[in-house]
Amino acid sequence: MKRRPLFALCLLLAASLACNALNNFANIPGPEETATDAVGGVTASVTPLVTKTAAGTSTVGSSTATQHASRTTQSVTATRSATAAGTPAAGTPAPTAAEQSLLPYTLDSAALAQAAMLPAFAGDVATLPDASRYVIDVAITFDGARSATLTGRELIRYTNRQTTTLPDLMLMLWPNDSDEYLGQTTLGDVTINGAPVQPQSESKGLAARLPLSAPLAPGQHVDLAVAFTTRADDGVQQGARFGLTHGVLIAPTFYPIIPRIVDGQWQSQWPDSANGDLSNSDTAFYAYRVTAPAGVSVAASGVVVDQGQSGDTQSQTVLSGPMRDIALAVGDLKLAQRSTTDGISVNAWTLPEHAADGPTLAQQGVDQVQNLETRVGPYPFPQLDIVDAPGAYGGVEYPGLVYIGVVGEQNGFEEATVHEVGHQWFYSLIGDDQLLQPWLDEAAASYTEVLYAEKVHGAQAARQYLAYFQSEAKSASDPNLPIGLPVDQYNGLNDYAAIVYGKGALFFDALRTQLGDDTFFKFLHAYYQTYRYGFADSAAFEHTAEASCGCDLKPLFQKWVFGAR
Repeated sequence: MKRRPLFALCLLLAASLACNALNNFANIPGPEETATDAVGGVTASVTPLVTKTAAGTSTVGSSTATQHASRTTQSVTATRSATAAGTPAAGTPAPTAAEQSLLPYTLDSAALAQAAMLPAFAGDVATLPDASRYVIDVAITFDGARSATLTGRELIRYTNRQTTTLPDLMLMLWPNDSDEYLGQTTLGDVTINGAPVQPQSESKGLAARLPLSAPLAPGQHVDLAVAFTTRADDGVQQGARFGLTHGVLIAPTFYPIIPRIVDGQWQSQWPDSANGDLSNSDTAFYAYRVTAPAGVSVAASGVVVDQGQSGDTQSQTVLSGPMRDIALAVGDLKLAQRSTTDGISVNAWTLPEHAADGPTLAQQGVDQVQNLETRVGPYPFPQLDIVDAPGAYGGVEYPGLVYIGVVGEQNGFEEATVHEVGHQWFYSLIGDDQLLQPWLDEAAASYTEVLYAEKVHGAQAARQYLAYFQSEAKSASDPNLPIGLPVDQYNGLNDYAAIVYGKGALFFDALRTQLGDDTFFKFLHAYYQTYRYGFADSAAFEHTAEASCGCDLKPLFQKWVFGAR
């Protein structure tokens, strides 16, 4: 994926196309060895790491957090007893003491994810009893500004939610995608239900197949334990989604992750096209601890529930709500914080040279969150992190954290910020297949720019956005291409951007015009309510729209989305 030239209103389309043995588990080498302060379990009340002053600025509430102010934490009220996901596969042993010492959480404690939800949405955790669970311990060391190493161990509970048995499992090692990631992941020991397995490398090292000793029946679960080392290299500023930029580590999907099953097959093939985002994964729960050098900031998907510092290392323990994957940023970053009227904290993390842009970045995030809560549906998490990451395309979206690659650019960064925040609804909350039907999140996120401009800057600004999208769509080699093609069926990045982003936004506006505002926004709310935390496809989108209007939209969808069929 290449970054295209920047123009006043083409910033987003041109640049944000990223829009993707256990007995040693307690002994991680490197900085973890010197961190003697144990990270305790979650209690009923956690002291906020950051407190707000009357002026709206932030002060650090803990002397150990002076250099790495974190997100405001929420009180933990685990009102529901956690239950195991699915039924254990035959012969599943109890977790070993080493497994349980990985973190203060076991794979059975998913109810603690309520700590990472706004109180009104804590009950959502109970609606996902079979969601995968990840418990991760990762230690980060830096080799100056040239590279960083993430040494990690993880436990994964995976439940078979298919209607057929599974003969094997699959792990995706996304840092091995050399087109967009600067680095590499190497697997260490892997066990399934306590028994060692030998991973089988596939798809040029992007995937590892794990044979099962017995097929996994529908409704059964297995527990994996995985050791991994991920190297991150410098050079993001030339265009990448993973690595070091200006000495800051940006690390999305730094850990082995289980992909989706599509049409009965693991979605694990090396992609034929780098036009857009390529990773797909189901909603899961995460509990993870990050150990890093003291004196740097750590931004992470989820909510920090505990932290500590010992000598020259610090650790933060983070819980997530239902998220498809997680991302980190570690380095010299300054925090600017703003809050929505319903108490969501939007945290802007900027390089020191961009610190003056931090409040603007945070406010743009607040405005878009409030706008989409009204137009689409509520944001269920207590915070959102926006990270200044030069070179990370125009921006790259991950649940609870987005990277903005163009902070401080002459032409501004509002479009990229608004677009990536829009992905918190279209990709993070409402999932879709980014390989096969990327329009569902990219076209939608592009149209959220129009909705933002309409709300914040007025109708004339919204019309200017639409005019730009019109010119972008016309720039395609074939402007008649439908927006609903797989990512690799467009003739390069220019056509992908022109059709999926530009023409896709115009389709949303055409649908809005045909339905009228009342019905259009009724549809968006229904779509959100039906597919939140799940996956939608083009047919589901069409069906929900038709149910909202009580009308036949097939001609419109055939013209714009599907083409001749």
